[in-house]
Amino acid sequence: MKQPNCRTSCGFTAIELVVTIVVVGVLAAFAVPRFVGREAFDSRGFHDRSIALVRFAQKSAIAWRRTVHVCVTATQITVGNAAGCASALTYPATGGAASETAPAGVTMSATALSFDSLGRPNAATTITFSSSIAGDLTRQIVVTAETGYVTAN
Repeated sequence: MKQPNCRTSCGFTAIELVVTIVVVGVLAAFAVPRFVGREAFDSRGFHDRSIALVRFAQKSAIAWRRTVHVCVTATQITVGNAAGCASALTYPATGGAASETAPAGVTMSATALSFDSLGRPNAATTITFSSSIAGDLTRQIVVTAETGYVTAN
Protein backbone atom coordinates (compact mmCIF):
# COMPACT_ATOMS: atom_id res chain seq x y z
CA MET A 1 0.00 0.00 0.00
CA LYS A 2 1.30 3.43 -0.93
CA GLN A 3 1.85 6.04 1.83
CA PRO A 4 0.17 9.48 1.32
CA ASN A 5 2.45 12.33 0.35
CA CYS A 6 2.98 14.29 3.61
CA ARG A 7 3.92 17.44 1.73
CA THR A 8 0.30 17.94 0.62
CA SER A 9 -1.85 16.15 3.19
CA CYS A 10 -0.21 16.29 6.64
CA GLY A 11 -1.12 19.18 9.02
CA PHE A 12 -1.45 22.92 8.46
CA THR A 13 0.85 25.25 6.60
CA ALA A 14 2.59 28.08 8.41
CA ILE A 15 0.42 30.64 6.60
CA GLU A 16 -2.80 28.94 7.75
CA LEU A 17 -1.59 28.93 11.36
CA VAL A 18 -0.54 32.60 11.28
CA VAL A 19 -3.87 33.68 9.75
CA THR A 20 -5.80 31.71 12.38
CA ILE A 21 -3.77 33.26 15.20
CA VAL A 22 -4.33 36.77 13.77
CA VAL A 23 -8.11 36.24 13.52
CA VAL A 24 -8.30 34.93 17.10
CA GLY A 25 -6.19 37.87 18.27
CA VAL A 26 -8.48 40.41 16.60
CA LEU A 27 -11.55 38.78 18.17
CA ALA A 28 -9.89 38.76 21.57
CA ALA A 29 -8.94 42.43 21.29
CA PHE A 30 -12.27 43.82 20.09
CA ALA A 31 -15.17 41.43 20.58
CA VAL A 32 -14.51 39.84 23.96
CA PRO A 33 -14.27 43.07 26.01
CA ARG A 34 -17.66 44.17 24.63
CA PHE A 35 -19.29 41.06 26.07
CA VAL A 36 -17.37 40.89 29.34
CA GLY A 37 -18.39 44.38 30.50
CA ARG A 38 -22.21 44.22 30.52
CA GLU A 39 -22.84 47.54 32.23
CA ALA A 40 -23.26 49.50 28.98
CA PHE A 41 -25.63 46.83 27.64
CA ASP A 42 -27.66 46.94 30.86
CA SER A 43 -27.85 50.73 30.60
CA ARG A 44 -29.12 50.58 27.01
CA GLY A 45 -31.61 47.87 27.92
CA PHE A 46 -32.95 49.99 30.78
CA HIS A 47 -33.36 52.96 28.43
CA ASP A 48 -35.27 50.82 25.92
CA ARG A 49 -37.55 49.38 28.64
CA SER A 50 -38.18 52.90 29.96
CA ILE A 51 -39.29 54.06 26.51
CA ALA A 52 -41.66 51.10 26.37
CA LEU A 53 -43.10 52.05 29.79
CA VAL A 54 -43.77 55.65 28.75
CA ARG A 55 -45.44 54.44 25.54
CA PHE A 56 -47.45 51.94 27.59
CA ALA A 57 -48.64 54.78 29.82
CA GLN A 58 -49.85 56.78 26.83
CA LYS A 59 -51.61 53.81 25.22
CA SER A 60 -53.22 52.86 28.55
CA ALA A 61 -54.57 56.40 28.98
CA ILE A 62 -56.17 56.21 25.54
CA ALA A 63 -57.52 52.69 26.01
CA TRP A 64 -59.00 53.33 29.46
CA ARG A 65 -60.04 56.93 28.69
CA ARG A 66 -58.55 58.26 31.90
CA THR A 67 -55.41 59.97 33.14
CA VAL A 68 -52.32 57.81 33.59
CA HIS A 69 -49.23 59.09 35.42
CA VAL A 70 -45.52 58.47 34.84
CA CYS A 71 -43.30 59.12 37.85
CA VAL A 72 -39.55 59.36 37.36
CA THR A 73 -37.09 59.47 40.25
CA ALA A 74 -33.32 59.41 40.01
CA THR A 75 -33.27 55.60 39.88
CA GLN A 76 -36.77 54.40 39.01
CA ILE A 77 -39.57 54.96 36.49
CA THR A 78 -43.13 53.91 37.37
CA VAL A 79 -46.52 54.08 35.64
CA GLY A 80 -49.56 54.44 37.90
CA ASN A 81 -53.22 55.44 38.17
CA ALA A 82 -52.77 58.37 40.54
CA ALA A 83 -50.30 61.20 40.97
CA GLY A 84 -47.25 59.94 42.82
CA CYS A 85 -47.71 56.47 41.28
CA ALA A 86 -48.37 54.82 44.65
CA SER A 87 -50.24 52.01 42.89
CA ALA A 88 -48.39 50.93 39.76
CA LEU A 89 -50.26 49.54 36.79
CA THR A 90 -49.72 45.92 35.79
CA TYR A 91 -47.31 45.73 32.88
CA PRO A 92 -48.41 43.07 30.38
CA ALA A 93 -44.86 42.36 29.20
CA THR A 94 -43.83 41.07 32.63
CA GLY A 95 -47.11 40.54 34.49
CA GLY A 96 -45.65 42.60 37.34
CA ALA A 97 -45.73 46.25 38.31
CA ALA A 98 -45.18 48.76 35.50
CA SER A 99 -41.89 49.90 36.95
CA GLU A 100 -38.20 49.73 36.05
CA THR A 101 -35.21 50.32 38.29
CA ALA A 102 -32.00 51.79 36.87
CA PRO A 103 -28.88 49.63 36.86
CA ALA A 104 -25.84 50.73 38.87
CA GLY A 105 -24.21 53.82 37.40
CA VAL A 106 -27.35 55.19 35.69
CA THR A 107 -29.46 58.07 36.97
CA MET A 108 -32.39 59.98 35.47
CA SER A 109 -33.71 63.50 35.72
CA ALA A 110 -36.62 63.35 38.15
CA THR A 111 -39.94 64.44 36.70
CA ALA A 112 -43.66 63.73 36.77
CA LEU A 113 -45.72 63.35 33.64
CA SER A 114 -49.32 62.43 32.94
CA PHE A 115 -51.28 61.53 29.82
CA ASP A 116 -54.94 62.50 29.47
CA SER A 117 -57.64 60.31 27.95
CA LEU A 118 -56.62 61.41 24.45
CA GLY A 119 -52.97 60.45 25.02
CA ARG A 120 -51.76 64.05 25.31
CA PRO A 121 -49.14 64.79 27.96
CA ASN A 122 -49.69 67.54 30.52
CA ALA A 123 -46.49 69.20 29.20
CA ALA A 124 -43.63 68.56 26.84
CA THR A 125 -41.16 66.45 28.80
CA THR A 126 -37.59 65.30 28.41
CA ILE A 127 -36.22 62.55 30.64
CA THR A 128 -32.41 62.53 30.61
CA PHE A 129 -30.42 59.39 31.44
CA SER A 130 -26.92 60.09 32.78
CA SER A 131 -24.35 57.35 33.13
CA SER A 132 -21.08 57.01 34.99
CA ILE A 133 -20.31 53.79 33.07
CA ALA A 134 -17.20 54.04 30.90
CA GLY A 135 -18.09 54.36 27.22
CA ASP A 136 -21.82 54.75 27.87
CA LEU A 137 -23.76 57.62 26.31
CA THR A 138 -26.17 60.15 27.77
CA ARG A 139 -29.63 59.27 26.46
CA GLN A 140 -33.02 61.00 26.49
CA ILE A 141 -36.71 60.22 26.17
CA VAL A 142 -38.63 63.12 24.63
CA VAL A 143 -42.43 63.41 24.88
CA THR A 144 -43.93 65.92 22.42
CA ALA A 145 -46.46 68.36 23.91
CA GLU A 146 -49.46 68.19 21.58
CA THR A 147 -49.32 64.63 20.30
CA GLY A 148 -47.66 62.74 23.16
CA TYR A 149 -45.28 61.20 20.62
CA VAL A 150 -42.48 59.41 22.50
CA THR A 151 -39.02 59.42 20.92
CA ALA A 152 -35.51 58.46 21.99
CA ASN A 153 -32.46 60.67 21.53
